[in-house]
Amino acid sequence: MKRIFNGSGGRKAALILSMCLIFALAAGGTLAYLKAHTPPVTNTFTAAKSDIKIDENVENGEKSSIRIRNTGTAAAYVRVKLVMNWVDESGRVVTGALPEVSIVRDGSWITGSDGIYYYTKPVAPKDAEPDNVTSELLGAPIKQENAPDGCHLEVTFLAESIQAAPSTAVEGAWPAVKVADGSLTPATP
Repeated sequence: MKRIFNGSGGRKAALILSMCLIFALAAGGTLAYLKAHTPPVTNTFTAAKSDIKIDENVENGEKSSIRIRNTGTAAAYVRVKLVMNWVDESGRVVTGALPEVSIVRDGSWITGSDGIYYYTKPVAPKDAEPDNVTSELLGAPIKQENAPDGCHLEVTFLAESIQAAPSTAVEGAWPAVKVADGSLTPATP
């Protein structure tokens, strides 16, 4: 029968085997020590929130000073759709020529190809007052002129916001505009 550990070659093999065993025991012991003595780490994550509120003045049946306030935790782009209807005393919508609406045309608001009004700059989050409010949307109050008999004007502002970053998400959700140098511009067809 042949001996496995004979001569100097056997001693080398035994030495290598012993070193591997010592290394395995040391590594295993170190890992066991670290696992037993490392405190747990709590990893918290708070998602950004996009939320808005419409600030408006209503005096003598006229709406004015329409502004959108960002109450979320992230900078957001804002858009507003204006819905106007003549409504009679029983609550039915009546057809008739609607009054002209004066939108601020100083570059802070633009009209998209979809007829919705877009605020061109991102509105800062709620903790960045006073930069968390848009400029006024209306250039003049909406008046109830030329109302059909027995009707009053109902004006509703539907506001929507979207987180400003990434800009590709804004353009994907709102195809009527594009983001150029941090500002919304009308999209070209």
